[in-house]
Amino acid sequence: MAGGRGKKNKRGLIYIPGDSVIHSLDPRTKLLMLVVFSIMSFLTTNPLVMGLIFAFIVLFVWKSGLIVKWFSSLRLVIPLIIFVFVLDLFFSRENSGFELISAQIGFIPLYATEGSLCFSSAMVIRLLIIAGISFLFIMTTKYSDFVKSLHKMKVPPIISFSLGYALSSTTTLSRDANNVLDAQKSRGLKFEKGSVLKKADKLLSLFIPLTVIMLNRSNQVSNAMQCRGYGSSERPTVYNAPVPGVYDYTAMLIIALFLFTVIILSNYVLI
Repeated sequence: MAGGRGKKNKRGLIYIPGDSVIHSLDPRTKLLMLVVFSIMSFLTTNPLVMGLIFAFIVLFVWKSGLIVKWFSSLRLVIPLIIFVFVLDLFFSRENSGFELISAQIGFIPLYATEGSLCFSSAMVIRLLIIAGISFLFIMTTKYSDFVKSLHKMKVPPIISFSLGYALSSTTTLSRDANNVLDAQKSRGLKFEKGSVLKKADKLLSLFIPLTVIMLNRSNQVSNAMQCRGYGSSERPTVYNAPVPGVYDYTAMLIIALFLFTVIILSNYVLI
């Protein structure tokens, strides 16, 4: 029974405890990684440079010991990846190179070139970069440590609590969605079969319970905050706040050097 429950808790996008170097980093360092890698993905549209950035993120994921679970979590963005690839392949303004596809489906013209293929590939990798570094941040950062680090950064308490609660809600919502999905499947509802239109009706049986659960939880959180006197102090104290260490400064140096490398490659080498 305990084993099944443990297996179920690992499903979805949640924080996964560990003792890796990435887990031990200060949440502010990991937040810096998230911001810097997201910015780097917008510095270029060269697929080679974008692939290098993504490979660097994979290296961090490997150091965290969550490589399998991380790749599994990327399946969540597969529908968005397909949509972005098709949209940019046929409807982007990059029309350089030789023609790949030229067709007319009803009133929709489909035209793809070598340039649009490179551009759509770069956009897909950009999406993977942003999703990948975000998922790594969520999977290796405790909600409580994140809130404490924001307090240390002098972020207003209401903002730090909101951001921290949003991070915590990602785990909670993922767990609730899995519970509702399993409950509906046990009642004989099959989500895997049927057309897209038929699945839309089935999804209501998933969204409506989730909405009710979220409303009830928000009411419980509100009552708990009032009982604990949240907001009565202008600057709440923080117990056992995280402190940057050697690994944090090393990670910052590596990220800075890699950012410099990406800028050089994007502007002076792979033009």
